[in-house]
Amino acid sequence: MNIDTLLAAGQAAATVHTAVDQVIDAALYYGPGALAAGAIAAAWCTCRWAVRRYDQLLQDRADRRAYTARAFRLCRVADNADAIGALPETDLVTYLDNKYDAADLANEGEER
Repeated sequence: MNIDTLLAAGQAAATVHTAVDQVIDAALYYGPGALAAGAIAAAWCTCRWAVRRYDQLLQDRADRRAYTARAFRLCRVADNADAIGALPETDLVTYLDNKYDAADLANEGEER
């Protein structure tokens, strides 16, 4: 343990002592109602912060899942494109003709 650590610990203890002293002075001067109101306000702000933090964590998780799913789909598309591109030319033309002639499910009910 060096001297800087001891000085920092002393400053932290003095800060805590000052904060506790001010709370006691406020309680004696303003009464317990003001102290209770301050505690309720602090609890309210803390709960709001916790809810926002939890909501942000959930949003981050959803974003990561969406990103991972999209990356997986893109990898599958790239793998399929590589596999199709490796086909001989006649098989490739047949494959593409079959895809072109297949029913387009995205435009269901519309004419080509």
